[in-house]
Amino acid sequence: MSETTTELEPAHDHALLHGHSDLPMLPGEEHPHPSPFQYVMIAVILCVITGFEIAAYYLDKAVPESVLTWILIISAVAKFFIVIGWYMHLKTDRKIFRRLFMVGFIGSLILYTIVLLTLSGLADT
Repeated sequence: MSETTTELEPAHDHALLHGHSDLPMLPGEEHPHPSPFQYVMIAVILCVITGFEIAAYYLDKAVPESVLTWILIISAVAKFFIVIGWYMHLKTDRKIFRRLFMVGFIGSLILYTIVLLTLSGLADT
């Protein structure tokens, strides 16, 4: 019996390590949550992207400002979607929650654009 216990534990640890947990899911979830290892790997990816942003900032003399701006915008958007997908659990929740989030997000972008255009128009007069 001790042999089966030692054989099952590494397999169970391996399953937990790669996100295949036997834990029950919460209401509203379609997929199980990531494992702690996956959360750490996501944090490492976010740190690498942040390091890339910092390095890009110090290349301001060698890179045109428009290219630098696009590099920073794209990396910020990538980090935003990684955080909402993994840490806010939108990746594991039902599709309706993702849709509600996206409606709010798109609505806020439209509102921000309208306010920005209104304020820039007021500055010209």
